[in-house]
Parts: sequence; structure tokens; C-alpha cells
Amino acid sequence: MFDYVLKTSLSGKRVITIIYQNGNEITERIVRVTSINEKEIIAYCYLRHQYRHFKKENILAAAYTH
Repeated sequence: MFDYVLKTSLSGKRVITIIYQNGNEITERIVRVTSINEKEIIAYCYLRHQYRHFKKENILAAAYTH
């Protein structure tokens, strides 16, 4: 899965791109993970310019941002 990408973002303070589904809406977010627990991540979202909570079950993909 993409847990490795999320953990690397946290430990290395790396910016990543996630594809996130919220209901019927699918968005692409550029984030930097600040916390991970069993069900969600907390990350700084560069689209919203604030810290956001993302449910892990709703993250469809995660990749390193170049």
C-alpha cells in the first residue's frame, strides 16, 4: 500500500501528493504529513493552506511530489 509514502513524508518532512475521496468528490492534494495514527493522518494541505485531517480509508493514492 502507500503507508510507506505517508511515513516517509512524516519522518523526512517530504511533500507528497495524495488523491483523496470525500463523498462523491475526488481531489488531488499536495500535503506534508505531520501525524499518523491508525485511522487518519494530519497533514498541512497546500491547497487549503491549513492543517487538515484525512481518513486513511479515503486516500486512494499517494506519491512523492517532484
